[in-house]
Amino acid sequence: MEFPKLDQTRITFFDLASNIPNHRFSCSTWKTRYALNYKRLPFTTHFVDFIDVEPLCKHIGAKPSIIVPSPTPGEPPLKQIYTVPVIYDPKTQKAISESLAIAEYLDATYPNEDEHPRLIKPGTLGLTRAFAKSVDTLLIPPIIPFLLPATFPIVLERSREYFRSSREPYFGGKKLEDVTPTGGEKVAGMKKVEDVLRVFAGWFNANPYEAPIELAKDQNPWLMGTEPSYVDLILAAYVMWMKKVWGEESEEWKAVKSWNGGKWESLLDGCKIFEGEP
Repeated sequence: MEFPKLDQTRITFFDLASNIPNHRFSCSTWKTRYALNYKRLPFTTHFVDFIDVEPLCKHIGAKPSIIVPSPTPGEPPLKQIYTVPVIYDPKTQKAISESLAIAEYLDATYPNEDEHPRLIKPGTLGLTRAFAKSVDTLLIPPIIPFLLPATFPIVLERSREYFRSSREPYFGGKKLEDVTPTGGEKVAGMKKVEDVLRVFAGWFNANPYEAPIELAKDQNPWLMGTEPSYVDLILAAYVMWMKKVWGEESEEWKAVKSWNGGKWESLLDGCKIFEGEP
């Protein structure tokens, strides 16, 4: 691949490419896109094909975001996986990978809150890390059988073999086309997603089992009350992933919009000012 020239006047943000221009579909990269705009930091987006992520990261010095350690002490890791989001910041001449690490870096490097509001509120770093892990642990298992296969059609042709070979092992070797739940399995699978989002809705100080109109009355707009923070952006990124991959006219996205008194569409509406350029 031909490596991009790194902008030395503003942050370069690396997002995933697809066969739909500027589609911006990845939940992981949405966390960082939201974060950069929330911090009011100018940046340039560079879209990277799946197959080019690892060589790009190695070229600019970004660390692997997932490391599988060896069971034998002192031995090299079993696996190192490079993913986006990645940013390159000319201010420090550093490349940073992984969305939470990027958020922490941005707060540390741009601490002037008048110009660059804090993503992670004082005293909440540990809780934010635990929150991010909890969302992954609860939501990824039920949603992946729906969204990974739905992503495959928008993957660029040159990366499709890589995408398939790196994802199908998660499903016991089943082809992606055979993974998506159908019929009764789809109903049960969507119910699991709904149940997880009901738990998340409860974190907004709302009773998640009330009727929708009551739910809307006693909810805080943001998880920490009246102002957004990085934990809200994490949740919004997952919801945006559903919207982008399923599509606005899909029955799945329409279902998600209807759950919890319209909370999830409302969350995206509240985060719209942090989406940045179309």
